[in-house]
Amino acid sequence: MTDLVTVGEATLQFSPPRGDRIETAGEFAAHVGGPESNVAAAAATLGLDAVWLSKLPDTALGRRIVGDLRRHGVRTGVVWTDDGRTSTAFAERGGTAGATTVADREGAAVETMTEDDVPMGVLRDAETLFVSGATPARSETLLETTEWLLQAAGEADTTRAFDTRFAATGLDADTARELYDRLLDEVEVLIVDEADAEAVYGLDGDVVPAGHSLRTRYGCEMVVVTRADPTHAVVGLAGESIYEVPPFEAETRDPAGVHDAFVGGFLAGCHRGGDMKDALYDGAATAALKRTIVGDAVVGSRRDVEAIRARREGEK
Repeated sequence: MTDLVTVGEATLQFSPPRGDRIETAGEFAAHVGGPESNVAAAAATLGLDAVWLSKLPDTALGRRIVGDLRRHGVRTGVVWTDDGRTSTAFAERGGTAGATTVADREGAAVETMTEDDVPMGVLRDAETLFVSGATPARSETLLETTEWLLQAAGEADTTRAFDTRFAATGLDADTARELYDRLLDEVEVLIVDEADAEAVYGLDGDVVPAGHSLRTRYGCEMVVVTRADPTHAVVGLAGESIYEVPPFEAETRDPAGVHDAFVGGFLAGCHRGGDMKDALYDGAATAALKRTIVGDAVVGSRRDVEAIRARREGEK
């Protein structure tokens, strides 16, 4: 059985050295990033058998994405095509003031991904399926495919996890809410940022009532509310219990991918069979590890995450 399957897009990002600007830089480093690919990389870091499914053009750029993810320990299931292109972006990294990202994603091959492009054996054998809101927002075809994925995973008793990722959808609040309403009744584990809850649903104030409101609206087994302020505790609701886990301190060399690292660490913690609080700690420690790394994906091991957790235990 595969531990985690993620389905979505990955973008090949080109970045100047930290502190340099796109308009003047003479060299660029390449990184692969995307909600689902980042989550798969984080889960693989914690020892899960993680598979990323997508559709890519059979080009050097498409193969570069697959090669990078495999180096992170992620297995890939890619439909290669002669149509469409690879999503790219130029992004200023790290602490650059007013950091700029110039995205070029229109016409990407993944926009045409249908249910016929999904290997059913991998989906049926997965313990957990993860998709972010950024994927169904890309095209009507991907919305229909995501709807089918969630239904098919449910029929296979695969746990379905979804992260709203409102800012990454590019949608207005009303359209995003309609998209979520179409999908989230099929979801057991919902991750939503505090800012998403306020922008899309008007749920401002205490995050615990916001989490309860979304759990009631969609009937989710678990709701995790991440925080707009990264220094505030993440909140998880499961059963009658409410958990709050503060972030771990770490030097922030690059904030990109930190939220995805949390999600991947959290899902890995759930897979380990601990309670929700323990899974939230895994998520928070994985996010702390990511903050120290330039690029979108976590690089390290389960031992690194455990060391971050152990430092807090030693401070008590």
